[in-house]
Amino acid sequence: MSTCSTDFKLGDLADAADPYATLATLRAQGSVIRSASSWLVLGHKEASEVLSSPNARSGFIGELYKSVLPPGAAREEMSHRINFMDAPAHPRIRKLIVKAFTPRRVETLRPYVADLSRKLLAPLDGDGEVDLILRFTHQVPSLVISELLGVPVEDREQLTEYADRVAGLLGLGSLTPEAMQEAVAAAEDMHGYLRKLLDERRRKPGDDLISGLLTVEDEDRKLSESELMSLAATLYSAGHRTTRDLFSNGLSVLLANRPLVLEVANKKVSVEAAVEEFLRYETPTHYVVRMFCEPTEIGGVLINANEPVAVMIASANRDAAVYASPDTFDPYRWMADPAPPQPMSFALGPHFCLGANLARLEAQEMLRALIESYPTAELGAGPLKFWHTGLFRGLHALPVRLGPRSLR
Repeated sequence: MSTCSTDFKLGDLADAADPYATLATLRAQGSVIRSASSWLVLGHKEASEVLSSPNARSGFIGELYKSVLPPGAAREEMSHRINFMDAPAHPRIRKLIVKAFTPRRVETLRPYVADLSRKLLAPLDGDGEVDLILRFTHQVPSLVISELLGVPVEDREQLTEYADRVAGLLGLGSLTPEAMQEAVAAAEDMHGYLRKLLDERRRKPGDDLISGLLTVEDEDRKLSESELMSLAATLYSAGHRTTRDLFSNGLSVLLANRPLVLEVANKKVSVEAAVEEFLRYETPTHYVVRMFCEPTEIGGVLINANEPVAVMIASANRDAAVYASPDTFDPYRWMADPAPPQPMSFALGPHFCLGANLARLEAQEMLRALIESYPTAELGAGPLKFWHTGLFRGLHALPVRLGPRSLR
């Protein structure tokens, strides 16, 4: 089979006025094409094959960070991130995390998330236009992940600031020397805080995930200090930023469709279905990268070992071969029997996101609280402005006119 090629580079997504249109143009050339810097896997079926393949590896990313970052907290964190590990370390660590980060622990947070959402929304009654990211969608995930990890409420904003600054390292290829220096310094600050928190939980364990991670073991092996520090930092950052952006991005589309908002309010459309469409239609993470350890055929194309393979999640989620009318925001697709395959927003295979259940739970309860509290909510004036790193995409602000508060 002949292979299409393109001059497109992953960083070009950051400059695209509509990244989904750019991805659709690429997908029309083929489900697997070669770009200037990597293979691009654009189809849903092909993306599933890569992410589920026993030949796929992500450990080279951790090795890259180890080679380019100076000794210290940033290098320790990025080179030990669980999503940048391969076997045998990855399955060992994941098995230990799952023992502490159980579905039961996540589900017990539902009443807390529901109550927190309503408390944060209540003071907004009577406001005209508010930035819902600033007042709500940023606050809930930040407080929830703090609750889960056992971070004191008074420290959460400081830790969130550290996490946001360190997150710049995920765009390593586009970082200026100044930005890298800033991210490296933030990692030192964040790890200094987390080290104190870990020491405190060793002395006085609680019913939180940090305490749980300190005690889990498998065949007398526990998580190392580097693994614990990286996990704590990764869970805090991913547990806050990704949920904030998936909810805000999706909500901006829903609130632009007044009839659909009413159908959610009247329970014709479930909040679960709406959130699933948030994930599919406006995923905040646009791709992940893998390499194969041996030549592997994907979509009829042979990809050699040790060549970068960018799995374009945002493209797979809009593949017409899997989702009817993929560029239409339609929560009803998730209420059909059978429903289509789940969105690929949390990846697949060995590196399926550990926080997927928590992110869904938070988004569902946030949406339920918002629609029940303000059933006439609608987008504010002016165009929405997105930031895009190429890898991640989110809104700078989400102006919303809430309208009168429901008396229910």
